Amino acid sequence: MVAIFLPPMWLSLIPVILLESWILHRRLFVSHQSALLASTVGNVATTVVGIPLVWLVLAILEGSCCGTAHGLASFGDKIYAVTVQAPWLIPYEKDLGWMIPVALLVLFVPFFGITVAIEGYLSRRILPAVEPRRLWRATWLANGWSYLMLALLAWPALLLASHMQSFFLPILEWLVSVAFKVARVLAQAQ
Repeated sequence: MVAIFLPPMWLSLIPVILLESWILHRRLFVSHQSALLASTVGNVATTVVGIPLVWLVLAILEGSCCGTAHGLASFGDKIYAVTVQAPWLIPYEKDLGWMIPVALLVLFVPFFGITVAIEGYLSRRILPAVEPRRLWRATWLANGWSYLMLALLAWPALLLASHMQSFFLPILEWLVSVAFKVARVLAQAQ
């Protein structure tokens, strides 16, 4: 899944920053520049570190306990395949058309959590004069709107990403190799 969602995420970074900074500006009554700085720093940190790290942890957990193919014979098997196995989908080739968007939406839940945590934390440092409770609410709201936008754009973005994969391939191959190395180390430790 990392090879599928990271390229569109990188491409959506500027619209997300602009949307979230506008919401922060309106909700927190801070200057456009302050809101833009908080949104930019938070979103870059989330996109470059937070979300790939969460994906890596989820992929390692899946690989250590839940990476076996069970098939898609029943409704329960299908749910399992796109929830528990969402970080690293089993390649059920003829079903990937529906599995990828559903797994991506499932991954949005932990990604949303880490996004709010990182962006809220960084915004507290960038906007220290804002009352913390208001700041966390505004961060949650701004990310709620940006994730809604991303969810609505998920399918077109996935189509575009398939055409952009050669551009992002070296970075994606590195991420996948890191995931395998960490999984091997953890497997040997057990």
